[in-house]
Amino acid sequence: MKRIRILVYNVYLAGPDVFLDNAIEHGEKLKSMCLEHGLIGHFPLDNKLDLSTNEKHSDASYIYNSNTKLIDMCDGLIANIEPFRGVSADPGTAFEIGYAVAKNKLVSLYTSDLSFYKHRVENSFYKNDKWNIEDFDMVDNLMLLAPTNNVVYASFEKAIIELSKIFFK
Repeated sequence: MKRIRILVYNVYLAGPDVFLDNAIEHGEKLKSMCLEHGLIGHFPLDNKLDLSTNEKHSDASYIYNSNTKLIDMCDGLIANIEPFRGVSADPGTAFEIGYAVAKNKLVSLYTSDLSFYKHRVENSFYKNDKWNIEDFDMVDNLMLLAPTNNVVYASFEKAIIELSKIFFK
């Protein structure tokens, strides 16, 4: 009898998408796209959390612990680094990328805004603040992009295709 080995790879879907009005529906769409490429996507809102206590600090810790556990159980992470309420990626997403890298997970990044970070800062409210602007011809901070060899895709679909190629090579 010939045995068939089935490989299943789980990926955490990071990004500010959880703040969309239709976040649940959007997450389901992303997870469906993952399945089309042989991966199982896990959206942060898959954690069915009871946040009815109205204890904001406790709820925040609960969300943090739930999301890091979800990342721990995954083999990789796909992150939306779309500029969020400013010129750079969502800080929560940035943390999740770093956490995944520290746990030796594969990471794939995407954004629909491929303009360089430096140019976004120079054309923003922040252009005259006291901070120098890093200039590495990258779409965001080098510490976010370096783990992917500075590769950022223009869409979720492209990011998932390329990540699945790595998993299934």
